[in-house]
Amino acid sequence: MWRNGVRWRKATVLDGDRAVYVGDVPVRRLRCGRCGARWSRAPERIESRAHYQPCVVARAVVRVVVDGEPTAVAREHECDRGTLGRWVERVAKVAEPARLSRVLIAAADQPTLPALPTARTSRSARLTALGARAIAVLAMLEALASLHGLPPPGLAHARRFMPADAAPTVRTAIRGGGSVMA
Repeated sequence: MWRNGVRWRKATVLDGDRAVYVGDVPVRRLRCGRCGARWSRAPERIESRAHYQPCVVARAVVRVVVDGEPTAVAREHECDRGTLGRWVERVAKVAEPARLSRVLIAAADQPTLPALPTARTSRSARLTALGARAIAVLAMLEALASLHGLPPPGLAHARRFMPADAAPTVRTAIRGGGSVMA
């Protein structure tokens, strides 16, 4: 394996309780000496190729669903209110909460399902239900990550817990592309 340079990217990560924009994240480019294949390796705290890291997304989703103040949460996480709505929808579509709880029950001898915070009533029943589902998905992913000894947030490890037969929209939601992004 040979080092083949560095490219710079931007990311928003959590630093304590604050979302912090980092404008110069080095991503090492590597190349295989035998076959010539190339790939990139991001630093340790950068889990995703997305600008907003899973820790920021998970925290913002919980805050906007439980506290219900999208303008304040958007300002705090340095994003747009529309972005918050897309994050809630994307997290809610990562997996069925019932399916995640079955995976959790199968993985643990005596699982303790997490107590979920109450989703604040939104301007529509659909948005309230979507927020409650997003909170349930995040809670189950956190419980699974903890059970497997993985660092938080559980959202960063969602692919690990999803069965191979998951629906295409679920895979798209985890990857962060396609129709779920709209």
